[in-house]
Amino acid sequence: MPRRNSKPDDDAASGDAPEGGDAEQWGWDSSPAADDIPAMLVIPADREPEVEDATVEPAAPVKGSAHRPSRRHLIVKAAVRVFSKKGFAEASIQEIAEEAGMVPTAVYYHFSSKEDLFESALGYAMDASSAAAQTARPDDVTGDAQSFKDVVEAVWDWTAAHPNAARMLFLQMAGGATPGTRLLTKEYEDRHIRRAFDYFPVDETPANKRSAAAQQAARTLRVRTMIATTIAIQPLRIEGGPLATISVPRLRSATTDVCSKMIEGR
Repeated sequence: MPRRNSKPDDDAASGDAPEGGDAEQWGWDSSPAADDIPAMLVIPADREPEVEDATVEPAAPVKGSAHRPSRRHLIVKAAVRVFSKKGFAEASIQEIAEEAGMVPTAVYYHFSSKEDLFESALGYAMDASSAAAQTARPDDVTGDAQSFKDVVEAVWDWTAAHPNAARMLFLQMAGGATPGTRLLTKEYEDRHIRRAFDYFPVDETPANKRSAAAQQAARTLRVRTMIATTIAIQPLRIEGGPLATISVPRLRSATTDVCSKMIEGR
């Protein structure tokens, strides 16, 4: 997984401790986020306005809220937007810093390199999409036809709401741009393959070990194809893509139907 940053958060260093938890340590969270809106335009609802946000200068200095998003988190979201459009090779720290409304030195305070930031940005996208699937079908819910459709629908909703994160995932599924992201992609696929196996019929018992191995390989390939399909639909639908002329209801229904047939082996 992406490396933890050993440097303290600059919010904590200034006395305004961030909210805390894994989201702050790793630089992303799994909640629906404004990852498609420039961070410099986002004013969190639970933060008191600072001087530059206020229309009238306050009579007394306003203390920053303890729930203000950390700069690390904002950098990761800005990185998702830039990497999704330009890819790893073409994007620069300068561009990401400008997107986040910061200077490059602020980015390097939190991330040792562009590769480090890229891994965190991809990890954010993967965790957010995984959370959508997990919410639709928690581990204690039986994997049946209905729960499968619920998951496909939830992933559709997530990709539609987060097109930049979905596009970044789509671009990386064929092979990560760095050793770290290749490992992240493998872990992401393995996690969803394990969950998807809950949907396969349990009455299909192979006759021998060779048949069992062949069945395992075939099912794994079907799940990988299904994962790639659910992630690819939205990037191929927007911005004049090859699926842009198909209506959303029709495309959504077809996606669920195709994924179901992959599980059924038809």
